[in-house]
Amino acid sequence: MIRNVIFDFGAVLFQWNPQKIVETFTQSIDEQNILMEQVLAHPDWLALDRGTMLLAEEIPKFAARTGISCQRMEEFINHIQLSLEKIPETEALFFRILDKNYPTYYLTNMCSAFFETLYEKHHFISFFDGGVVSGKELTMKPEPEIFHLLCQRYHLNPHECLFIDDHYPNIETAKSLGFNTVHFTPTQGCIREIEEALEMFSPKLQAL
Repeated sequence: MIRNVIFDFGAVLFQWNPQKIVETFTQSIDEQNILMEQVLAHPDWLALDRGTMLLAEEIPKFAARTGISCQRMEEFINHIQLSLEKIPETEALFFRILDKNYPTYYLTNMCSAFFETLYEKHHFISFFDGGVVSGKELTMKPEPEIFHLLCQRYHLNPHECLFIDDHYPNIETAKSLGFNTVHFTPTQGCIREIEEALEMFSPKLQAL
């Protein structure tokens, strides 16, 4: 029986498209390639997500490595945060799930600074029953430790949870730990798959 729903953030509840991010920041193809390769696709970005480095430490490193000024790099980081807009379809799905009385949680790879910005900007995050942000825990998906941490902190049984994520390695780990899963894609078919899984085991129906 599915009793809880766990959402990823990036590319599930919030837009996350690195190529579009660099293209909307600069028209220079060279600068786009540098920002993609030396910032967003660099191991230092994973260090931010893991919480082993802070933005204040990374911005000078990004600037030194790319030859882009610190001010310009700060502008790029701000641009990234502004790009993390809600995905209307999954926000609506989230509220339908709340209406069915499912407890909801988040499990996201994200630096603490980005999460705090999202939390202040988007009130609906406060409706979650809880969650785990990688940048605060020094562990990240797809490592099993972050899944264990979520379950221990909120007393969750993986077999009673539906985990929704766009990144397949995260889905693989969740499956291996006993979670019910949906590999998210931005399609109506995927939305229906989630709704059907929950309708099949609706807490309201079980109570009748």
